[in-house]
Parts: sequence; C-alpha cells; structure tokens
Amino acid sequence: SASARHSSLPCSLRLPAMAIQKRKAVAKVSAAGSPSKRSAMGSPSKRTKAHKNEEEEAEVEEPENEEEAEEEEEQEEEEEISEEDRIAQEEEELKTSRKKELKAMYIDELKQVATSKGVEPCKKDDMIEAVVVVEAEERAAARAYKAKLRAVVVSKKGALEALPMPELRDVCNDYGIKGHLTKQARIEQILKLWQEADGVDRALAKIATDERAQELNGMEKAALRKLCEKAGVEPFVREVLVERLVRAEHAAGKFARPTIPAAPVEEEGEKPKKGK
Repeated sequence: SASARHSSLPCSLRLPAMAIQKRKAVAKVSAAGSPSKRSAMGSPSKRTKAHKNEEEEAEVEEPENEEEAEEEEEQEEEEEISEEDRIAQEEEELKTSRKKELKAMYIDELKQVATSKGVEPCKKDDMIEAVVVVEAEERAAARAYKAKLRAVVVSKKGALEALPMPELRDVCNDYGIKGHLTKQARIEQILKLWQEADGVDRALAKIATDERAQELNGMEKAALRKLCEKAGVEPFVREVLVERLVRAEHAAGKFARPTIPAAPVEEEGEKPKKGK
C-alpha cells in the first residue's frame, strides 16, 4: 500500500512525499469548496435579485425611521411650552382653586371679600365670578409691572455697557465711585447706586408719562377738552394741553407704583367653611 511504500522509503525521501500529499489535500479542499462558494454567491441574476431585495427592505425601513423622528419632534414641541401658555395654564388652575375656596365661604364673608375688590354684593355665583376676574386682572398687572421693571434695568445696563471707558469713569465719578475697577465692576456699582436712588421708579414714571402723552396726542380735541375740564386744566394748544394734563395726572398719583396684592395666608387649624 501507499503507507507501506512510504514507510519503506528512506528518511531523506519521506519529507518531499509528505509535502506532495499535503498539496494534493489542499487542492482537493479548495476544489470541494469552490462549488459551495459559487452556490452561496449564486449566479449574477441571483446576486442582482438579492441586492434588489436589500434595497427594498431599506426603503421600507426608511419611512418608519422618518415617522419615529417626526413623533420625537412632536413630543419635544409639546414639552417646550411657551411662557404665555404656562401662565395661561397657571391662571386656569388658580381660578379653579379660588372658585372652590370662595364657594366654601359663608355669604357674609364672601360679601366682605367682594367689597374689598370693588365688587358690589349680588348673587353668590356672580360675586364669585367677579372676584375671580378682578384678582386675575391684579395678577396680570403685577406681571406687567415686573416685566417693565426688568426691561428698565436691562436697558440701563445696556446703556452703561455701550459707554466707552472714559465716559464710564465720568459716570463713576458722579456717583462717587473711586478706585481702579474693571468695566463690569463699575457697571455693577453704578446699577446698585442707581436703584438705591429710586432710578427704577423714575424710569418707570417716565415711561408711563410718555405712553400717556402719546395716547392723548392721538385723541380728538373735543375729547381732550373734556379731560382738561375734568382735571381743572385750561386748554390751549395741543402740546400745552397734553403736557398740563399729564402733569396733573402725575401729581394725582396716576403713575405711582401699583400695589401688588398679598397672597392669602391660611391659619393653622382653620377648618374649611362650607357655604349654604
């Protein structure tokens, strides 16, 4: 046999024979593997069909991914509630809670609350509705005042930041601010002293005066004359009339700081009262 002949060969001839057998074995394996490769890869037509199937699957998956992305964007938009929507939502919650609180009051206590808000006593439901409306208007006025307050401070800070350093030093000298300071430190100290000197209130009063003057300038002369007669101002030309009317209203305290209503504090141990 082959093994017997191989064993009978000298050692010097055995290695080449083994190498030849190994090469033959590798050749057989490669020959046996090539059909499987061809079968796996398939014919050109099969490869084209497989590629088309993959493309179709990818096209089917793309719309799903787009739908998911749109859903995520919609969720993000819903989460990002605007400031106006947030305030409106809070107002609705406050109104609902306040109505329940007012309904639980005795009628005499409710009348006192209504009178304090400038609401004339009437039917219980009408009083509750009127009180809720007045309180909502007070909160809106308080929010508007705070917004104006922030706008005035931001405007003053922006004006100071726009000044060159030499002019900013002159402003510091006017306020008595001394020393080698950075621009930001100077601005902070000026703002602090400006607020302590009622700079915010004066700026708000000026804004209110300018707005009122603009409103009066847009009115008819007959309406202006009636307002002047009511305020005890002698009417002349429009400019003098407007200036005097605004001055009279300012002296009457029309542009004073609005009073922000304090939140009601519930006493400990107080039981809710039920209305009759």
